[in-house]
Amino acid sequence: MGQLLTYVAQMPDDGKTVKDLLYSQLRLSHSLVVKLKQQHKITVNGAPVFTNFQVQPGDLLAVDLELGEQSGIVPEALPLVIVYEDEDLLVVDKPAGVPVHPSKRHQAGTLANAVTYYWQQTGRSALFRPINRLDKDTSGLVLIGKNQFAHQSIFRQQRAHQVGRRYFALVEGAVAPDQGRIEAPIARQEDRSRRRVVAPGGQPAVTNYAVWQRYPQHTLLLLRLETGRTHQIRVHLSFAGHPVCGDELYGWPSPLIARQALHAGELTFTHPRTGCAIALTAPLPEDIRRALIILQQQGI
Repeated sequence: MGQLLTYVAQMPDDGKTVKDLLYSQLRLSHSLVVKLKQQHKITVNGAPVFTNFQVQPGDLLAVDLELGEQSGIVPEALPLVIVYEDEDLLVVDKPAGVPVHPSKRHQAGTLANAVTYYWQQTGRSALFRPINRLDKDTSGLVLIGKNQFAHQSIFRQQRAHQVGRRYFALVEGAVAPDQGRIEAPIARQEDRSRRRVVAPGGQPAVTNYAVWQRYPQHTLLLLRLETGRTHQIRVHLSFAGHPVCGDELYGWPSPLIARQALHAGELTFTHPRTGCAIALTAPLPEDIRRALIILQQQGI
């Protein structure tokens, strides 16, 4: 029952077709409606119907979002820190060093492998649909849609800049002023496939920052993204002269931490089913907290 999405027809809906309501009231995509039709997952008052069926006030329109999708990702029993879960969404706190999705270099040991195993243990068959992605060595919150409806709904919010993402970054140097905005286009560096650079012909990118804590030679920043370009925070901070501590791709190695000190700590969005505001947080991981203790103790 958790995968059912329902709508009760109102007086203004009298004579409208099921197809009208799927698009206007449930806000389903064309591709999802096609899948629902093919699998006979659309009912009115419990009876399967075609999308040209005309409803009357009080009719209960329901779609079953459980499409029995088969994932090609190999399940793997790995630790999984679940921050939030319901019938539509899963939010996990990803540790540093774990890729989100399998690649040629990382077929196993990814967040996708862990989530697929978790779903398998709970009797669920679904595709792995991450809505936001983090670099392998960035820790923090990853939002995953458990069905196509939820994924597409949150993706629309993200495209409309209605998903809030805030990151903590420990950076090199003393950042001034206390808050600011970095607006600089980002492009792929031609001779290095992984690396991005600020370039006039790049995609628009905006990062807002505020100083959270100051140290003699470092600054802990709280950052809010308006866009979601690849490596955006790392590129923008390096461009501003304050690379993320430990970021060897856009800065230099650090004795304080063995990876870039970047953590996705806050996530806000509107729930696609209920319309309620959701706000989630993940505490700073141990390696960043340890680096901050060293900075406090040694005054560097």
